[in-house]
Amino acid sequence: MNKASFFKLMIIIPLTSLATEAHAFDKGFLAYMINDFTTALIEWRKKAELGNATAQTNIGDLYEAGNGVLKDNVLAYQWYSLGAMNGSNSAKKSKEYLETRMTPLEIKMAEELTKTCLASGYKDCSF
Repeated sequence: MNKASFFKLMIIIPLTSLATEAHAFDKGFLAYMINDFTTALIEWRKKAELGNATAQTNIGDLYEAGNGVLKDNVLAYQWYSLGAMNGSNSAKKSKEYLETRMTPLEIKMAEELTKTCLASGYKDCSF
């Protein structure tokens, strides 16, 4: 392999990876836009389990609104907490707003779920 071919591969391989990741997220967003919340949740869950803050925030939105899932402020809070920890300002604001509508017991339950999820590396998160 000559140097030119090597450098082309060094550029193409990361771009292919990014395109695949973007496509997986877009699939969830497109599903959400046509009210296919089950597919959106499946797609976003894959990303959320990898620590994607946007996907985690979007799952929180599904639970807060009850779109495709039973409305559940405790689970919404868990996902907003995870998204906020991973850098989402939107998740942080949503979590703060949601706290005003939750009891101290609900917040404590959500915090415990968040700890369990984090300790498992996102594999034991409540859905």
